[in-house]
Formats: sequence, structure tokens, C-alpha cells
Amino acid sequence: MTFPTAALSRGNTGVRRPLLKLTRALHQKAHRRQGAVVRGLPHCRSGLLARKKNAGHVALVYGADRTWAIPGDTVIFTAWITNDSGSYLRDIALIPRSFTNEGMEVLHYTTEPVQRDLEISRLAPGQSVMRSFSYLVTDSDHLHGGSLVSAMQVRATCRGQLIADEHDALVSLSGTPPNWPFQTTTVQRKKS
Repeated sequence: MTFPTAALSRGNTGVRRPLLKLTRALHQKAHRRQGAVVRGLPHCRSGLLARKKNAGHVALVYGADRTWAIPGDTVIFTAWITNDSGSYLRDIALIPRSFTNEGMEVLHYTTEPVQRDLEISRLAPGQSVMRSFSYLVTDSDHLHGGSLVSAMQVRATCRGQLIADEHDALVSLSGTPPNWPFQTTTVQRKKS
């Protein structure tokens, strides 16, 4: 990729600086002409090109205590919310997005934090909080096979900007319980 270059003003010594004239035109007297267009380019970047300075960052680590489960097992889902920025986070909310089995049935956690525990007023830089949810796997879940999918999101405000993170936790339902009433094949027995 080549860029347009401008020769040095004191004689052409062979040394070139990329985009010298364009850079000078953009930054010269920029504070006086806020909305002005300089040589076909806008003074300020907008939309997706704008850099969000000091926006902060919230991190969500979400997972289950087991990778597979059979009916009767209790799966504990744990969400860690961490302030990964140098600024305080405010109005943090942990939002359960969806919880389904392979049959797309909407599931409900057996135990979960009360609503006031899902809302945190503020987190200091580097501080973390943990919230847990549990679910008792049913025969209906196992009948569909596949996986349990729990999606969780965290939202917070940092320096007036909304920030968010989202993760899913998966638990496979491929094992066969010892008292399963249906006939299993040789391949299914080897997997469990």
C-alpha cells in the first residue's frame, strides 16, 4: 500500500513525509472551525470512528460448575462481574437473558439471587462481585438431549457511557442416567 507524500520544503533531498500537507491542514486552527470541512475531510471523526476516551470496561465471566449433567443433577451457574477499568462503575445490572434446553423450552432457575442482588450501585476499579444461580436438571431436559444454554449480560455506566458484556454457559446433556427407562444403543452406552 502506498500513501501520497509531500517533499520537504527546503529542497528535495529525497526524504519524504507521508500526508504532511493533509495533516497540517486538518490540525491548523482546528479549534476555530469546529464544524468546518478542511480539504474535503471533516474536522472531527464521528460515529464508529470516534474514539471513546476513558469509557471504562466491565467484564463478565460466566460458567457452570460441570460440563455435562443427567436428570437429578444440580447445576450451579456462577457470574463474576469485574471492573476492568481505572474508573468507578455505577448502576451495574446483571441481566439473565435466556435459559433454555435443546427443545427451546424456557427454563427457570431453581434458586437465583433476588432482584436487589442483581443490581449493584457501584464497583471500584479492580473490584469484583459474584452471583450464583442453580438448576435441577429434569427428565424433560434430558429427553431433548443437546445442551442447557444460559445467557447472561451485565450493563453498567462509566463516565456517562453505557458499557456491557455478555456470555453464555453451556451444559451438555449427553450422559445416560442409570435408571433411564428407554432403550440405549451401544454407542450411547460408550459415551456415558
